[in-house]
Amino acid sequence: MRERINNAIRNNRSFVTYTWVGIFMMILQIISLYLFIDLLKIPTIISSIVIVGGIFIFKFIIYKWTGFTR
Repeated sequence: MRERINNAIRNNRSFVTYTWVGIFMMILQIISLYLFIDLLKIPTIISSIVIVGGIFIFKFIIYKWTGFTR
């Protein structure tokens, strides 16, 4: 069973990379928005633009680092 799971992960490496990067970025976005809006009291529209734009660029950098994009 374990070998079957390992083979599935190896065969679908791109999907696994895409999934874990997506989950990490989603958690990072939630934490960042909470920090900016609730703790730093920065207006929502400004916080959203900065965080979503920053995470978009950061996600691209992570994909380049992991080899997902070529």
